[in-house]
Amino acid sequence: MSSEHKKKIVLLTLVHPDFLPPVYACAQTLRDLNYDVHVLTFDSYVPADVEIGNNIKIEALGQHHNVPFFKRLKLRRKFAARAKEIVKDHTTAIISFCPFSFISGLKFKPQIPVVYFALEIADFNINSLLRSPLSNINNFIAMHRMQEADLVATPSVQRSAWLAGRCHLKILPETIFNTSYSSGAQNPLSDEIFKNIIPQHFQGKKIILYTGAANERLCVFELVKAFEMLNDQKCALIVTGMRDNKYCNEIKSFVNGARNKTNILLLPYVTREEMLSLQANADIGACLGREYNEVIASKMIAPNKVGEYLNKGLFILGTKCEYMNMFELRGVAALAVSPEPEAVCLSLKTALNVVYAGNYKQTISSFVQEYFCMQKQAAPIVNFLSNIK
Repeated sequence: MSSEHKKKIVLLTLVHPDFLPPVYACAQTLRDLNYDVHVLTFDSYVPADVEIGNNIKIEALGQHHNVPFFKRLKLRRKFAARAKEIVKDHTTAIISFCPFSFISGLKFKPQIPVVYFALEIADFNINSLLRSPLSNINNFIAMHRMQEADLVATPSVQRSAWLAGRCHLKILPETIFNTSYSSGAQNPLSDEIFKNIIPQHFQGKKIILYTGAANERLCVFELVKAFEMLNDQKCALIVTGMRDNKYCNEIKSFVNGARNKTNILLLPYVTREEMLSLQANADIGACLGREYNEVIASKMIAPNKVGEYLNKGLFILGTKCEYMNMFELRGVAALAVSPEPEAVCLSLKTALNVVYAGNYKQTISSFVQEYFCMQKQAAPIVNFLSNIK
């Protein structure tokens, strides 16, 4: 089908898809269904070219993170103006992924239907208004206009139920798990990129990988301590997302004094191509977490990394919670009873035993192909779009 006969879908997201990968997965899924997809966003934290195929345009409007308040306002006005230009050209629907982009999309109703795939937990808290006024104001507006969306979805059952109650929705939002686009294809340069990242002595070892932000809630330090307790010379640990802050510096100091430090590699944020290469060559993907009563997001996790790990055939190391339990039940994860290093170490041993046995890949592949990929999960959006006249 020629491009001029395809329907156009506009995807709006403040956070670049490099750090909100379900946006990429949605775009690729819709592209396969003969839609032209235009993604409007801001710059990635680690800018680099990403190849996701034809008929998908990624347009970034500049650096939105770590900029002064008034420059951020100016950039958001630029985003709104550019969105208006894009949607004028025979747009079938808008899909928004965050409160700001949802509010931006609502400006084009009722002429253009708006889907809100709420990938972030966006609550309004008066106590944090001064700390982050733009985000909190957008959260407040989005919550009070939620019923104007033509379709609402979240990445977990828990979030869908919470959002329905918080926003007094008459219809429960759809649940679309944070999954990857399953193509089976791999970058032919992936192995070479991986070899350029890791120390030579990592080759041939079983790789335990953590990708994402390094902070206390995600229990990265506990993962490092658990690996040190394990003291298995046949495996290595790679952690990305290290920054120059108190938490990360404590991890670096611990590793410098660890007996197994030569088998631990701490990396900063990497490009998406590098991250996908690490995932393609790892064996176990770590996704730990700690719940806090005062942090609602910690009780309703829906991590992007789990979908990406499984798509690359990695066995999951996690902590028990409502969201993660399904992976253990399907035989693709080992879950620690708590995020404490001792408990994580026990589950890491379980995960390594599965990996050393070598008969787990088909189980993961079947789970992904039959259920946990965006081609399957995006059905509510696909069905909604197919009914637009």
